[in-house]
Amino acid sequence: MKAVILSGGEGTRVRPLTYDLPKPMVPVIEKPIMGYLFDLLKTHGFDEVIVTVSYKANMLKDHYQNGRSRGMYIAYSLEGRVENGEVVPDALGSAGGLKRVQEYSNFFDEPFLVICGDAITDLDLAEAMAYHKAHGGMATVVCKEVPKSEVYRYGVVVTDEENKIQSFQEKPTVAEAKSNCINTGIYIFNPEILELIPQDQAYDIGGELLPSLVERGVDFYAFVPVFHWIDVGTTADFYRANMQLMQGEIPSLPLYGKEVRPGIWMGINCDIDLDSVELIPPLYIGNSVRMEKGVKVIGPCVIESGAILKEGVTFEQSILLRYTKIGPHQHFIKNIINSKYVIDEAGGYISLDDEGHTLLIGDSRE
Repeated sequence: MKAVILSGGEGTRVRPLTYDLPKPMVPVIEKPIMGYLFDLLKTHGFDEVIVTVSYKANMLKDHYQNGRSRGMYIAYSLEGRVENGEVVPDALGSAGGLKRVQEYSNFFDEPFLVICGDAITDLDLAEAMAYHKAHGGMATVVCKEVPKSEVYRYGVVVTDEENKIQSFQEKPTVAEAKSNCINTGIYIFNPEILELIPQDQAYDIGGELLPSLVERGVDFYAFVPVFHWIDVGTTADFYRANMQLMQGEIPSLPLYGKEVRPGIWMGINCDIDLDSVELIPPLYIGNSVRMEKGVKVIGPCVIESGAILKEGVTFEQSILLRYTKIGPHQHFIKNIINSKYVIDEAGGYISLDDEGHTLLIGDSRE
């Protein structure tokens, strides 16, 4: 089966993490979001995958290559142009990117899956595909019911009693929302839908293509299964995603490493004397991590590979990104930290260079 991962955006709402990485490469518990998606697609029989790329495209292409190591075929559709060996982004929008793929190769010759590259889920994709084929619509929108208080963050989908889609509301207020069923950015389309997308212009699936189906009177449906879905659209979402996975919100995604104590997962080559530090689960500790005496880590926490916590550090409900060193006797709670930035749980951040804190936090490789 065939699928498309949409990953052409610049990820501005996930800055500063995306200053150095494209959003799908941002690691959640030290694994890129894209890696979770490829694993999911492979599990459910999607072995031909197009990735739309633009911002920092070469990082994605160099990392995942042609998919041979995963037993898949992975190709890339560039949204932009190359100047002096560098990619200059020129995003076409989510629907415009699909149009470009089809114009290039007529790749879509059967119902195909589209999934955004900024979420982690355990959705049964094969079940979604079966639902689409059984209902016979031109499109299926995978939806999720959320608490009414959260609808303002999403695109709301309004259906009839047969789950046929009637209308959309883009981030309505709680009072205005006609439903608590939201669009997850996962779709199944028949190839003929591509004929409704204009050529050579930016065009969006959620904001333009799907509302045009309503206007045209096209039959298409919402699929509303029970599943886990973690959106990583903002830096605050990134923090929450790490905390949720650490607390086992998606049980089918086990942590990497050895469970050295109940709820404490650790990689190899770590320099940690478990008798001289205090570790309170749940914790993920990557490879080659060093903790000096008197360190206290209070979970849920993620400490990525190559990190160093000097003597007396207290680290609580936080994320320490790889190759970052924290100086002695520092105390952090509900932060995301690397050698360049300290980010709070709401997404606000300071640059360590600007604040002159490089002696407190730095690169562990230096």
